[in-house]
Amino acid sequence: MVTMKRNNVELLAPAGNMDAFYAAIQNGADAVYCGGKQFSARASAQNFTGKEMAQAVSYAHVRGKKVYVTLNILLSDAECLSALDYAADLYRIGVDGLILQDVGFSDLVATYIPDFERHGSTQMSVMDRDGAKYLESLGFSRVVVGREITPDAIRDIHDHANIEIEAFCHGALCVSISGQCEMSSYIGGRSGNRGNCAQPCRKRYRIEDEKGDIVSDRAYLISPRDLRTVEFVDELREAGVYSFKLEGRMKSSEYVAVVTRNYDRALKGERYDIEEMAQLFNRSYTRGVGFGDFGDRFVTTSRPNHRGVVIGQTSPERDGAISWRKRPAVGDLLELSVDGEKIRHTYDEKDARGTFPFTPDPKTDVVRLASVELEESLRVDASDIRGSEGVRGYFYAHVGEVPSFELKGNRRYRATGKDAVEKARSAKPDENRIRKNLSKFDASAYYLEEVELDVDDDAFLPISLINALRREAVEGYERVGRRTLGKIRVDESFATVDVDKTLLTVEVSDEASLQTLPLDKIDRLELYFLPSEKAWDYLKGQDVPVYFSFPYETPEGYEAVKHLFAGGVVQNLGQLAQVHGDIVAGEGLNIFNSYSFRHFLKLGSVMPSFECRREQLEAIYRNIGTCGEILYYGYPRSMTMRHCPMSLVKGCGSDRRCATCGFKQGYALRDEKDVAFPFRRVGDMTEIYNSLPIYLGDRSKQVMNLHPTALKIRSRLGEDVSDIVEEARRVIDGETVRRPVVEEFTRGHWMRGIL
Repeated sequence: MVTMKRNNVELLAPAGNMDAFYAAIQNGADAVYCGGKQFSARASAQNFTGKEMAQAVSYAHVRGKKVYVTLNILLSDAECLSALDYAADLYRIGVDGLILQDVGFSDLVATYIPDFERHGSTQMSVMDRDGAKYLESLGFSRVVVGREITPDAIRDIHDHANIEIEAFCHGALCVSISGQCEMSSYIGGRSGNRGNCAQPCRKRYRIEDEKGDIVSDRAYLISPRDLRTVEFVDELREAGVYSFKLEGRMKSSEYVAVVTRNYDRALKGERYDIEEMAQLFNRSYTRGVGFGDFGDRFVTTSRPNHRGVVIGQTSPERDGAISWRKRPAVGDLLELSVDGEKIRHTYDEKDARGTFPFTPDPKTDVVRLASVELEESLRVDASDIRGSEGVRGYFYAHVGEVPSFELKGNRRYRATGKDAVEKARSAKPDENRIRKNLSKFDASAYYLEEVELDVDDDAFLPISLINALRREAVEGYERVGRRTLGKIRVDESFATVDVDKTLLTVEVSDEASLQTLPLDKIDRLELYFLPSEKAWDYLKGQDVPVYFSFPYETPEGYEAVKHLFAGGVVQNLGQLAQVHGDIVAGEGLNIFNSYSFRHFLKLGSVMPSFECRREQLEAIYRNIGTCGEILYYGYPRSMTMRHCPMSLVKGCGSDRRCATCGFKQGYALRDEKDVAFPFRRVGDMTEIYNSLPIYLGDRSKQVMNLHPTALKIRSRLGEDVSDIVEEARRVIDGETVRRPVVEEFTRGHWMRGIL
């Protein structure tokens, strides 16, 4: 292994609570990212109170470390203003930067807290130079690239964009492109874009064909292994990664400690211990699709949880004997096979003497799921987190006068009592006890080097008074020198749009559908494919503008024919620079509030997120005069991912040939509740669709009251939408739908919204 300097990169560790925060700092992290009690994409983590956040920042800064805070969810209009107040509080206590997903909220931060560093979250789905350059143009200092990114793509961003690159290097993976998964929200109203994902990727599915025949038995077909790139840190650094990010805000402090210290060792060119990391938690490991893993090298179909470490194997004979590779300690949690079933067993003294209460199956692995000795060695002790910067104290308490406790170091603060000191009736003050209580700085960044007491012999000094003065003095001392920022008064205006006529736009995904469309009823045709010359010849004879509807990943052939399109519907930030002609900001940009709508309205037409409920669209309409483009009919993408479930059937590797694959469409994932989700391969991505199409025909009056700029109809699965086109045209012309032409459908989030 080549030894390289450690100080030219940042090791960024996660913290879901204060114990994990201390563990990260103590084990080599240069920076820690964490979330508050709200506005965070790990809503189920314990997260930090305001007081804890201030304490963490002070603790980190004294040690030369940084703290970044996640505000990386989509925000409604009202939430944007509350989140801005919260961001101001974070700025005041010295937080070094914000990790953001919502573009509209980011605009507010840039306006009202302009020198607050902003990082583009992985939820922004940026994996190319154009996306990174767009964030750079908005004033972002860093981009957290998608987990699927290749070293070559990182290098391209590094060479062409003046922005720091942060990349996930270890831990749990989303199978979907981050920010491009709505499966949880469609199934149960819990959205990953709001920090409440129910993890449908960790469920069991089977694959069926169009006839309903089973192609693959039920298994964890879209559950990724855990990412591990500790072997490739030098390659990532050379490609341009500045910040090496570890996943784990939902993990224990022991996990954070062991992963942080091993990546610290790797970045220093020192020996690291893979098994030590695996012992704390692993779903088995993958290098990730960015390093070429695919199919069964990327997902693990047998189980979605912790695998532990194999430490022994049972005898080939059914005699209960075990050959230990590493002997367990009393208290270790083991997993063994007994009568064909996996059982968990806590190793005790009797087991150590060779008397298990059961006979394990022959020739099977003995797995250690938890090691008490390792976890104990990683536990943060109070002495490990004591302050690192000494201060001097002066305690004053005279009868008839107000007491005080003053701290002096590189700053100064005095805490003063509320009432005058009373005369003691009997015992004199115990100076040793006073000193001891004044020295209890707990997990502060500071500690009391010495304290001078100026105390009357007959002063009455209850311990509660001494503790209160100490707490106020320590908190006040840590506040001194923090940033100042007055109360934010938001004054925002919106340019309104006059919608003379709502357009009817139709998207199709194959050439055969072109012949069945009533093109005379359509105002804009959108192609979810690159047409052949024959198709172009046909379209040239039609009086309808043709747009290219971008999949998440721009196809290679687009550049050569883009001049033939009148515009494009984009799905990520990088495509804004790639589109030829007029721009429609599509739902993949996650436009969730009026501020994001306004941001993209400057570039062209806007389609809000499908996760917006009706009330949010009404708020946008009140501010801007339109709700933008609305999906009238279509199967929404529930998930967009590099992984392909059919690769597990075919045995595809890195040499996959998706363009010519005979299995790229016509299949569905069926879950354990007997609900089927169609999926298809689009380029080098798989799109999983909702089980039912969104359809708003029976709510057409409500829709038209929001003055949409367009009603959009999509045929992503090749379905005939001619009747729906005719109905939508009548709706635009002012008719009310009496009998909907679609029978089985969902209204998506029109009424229910998301958590």
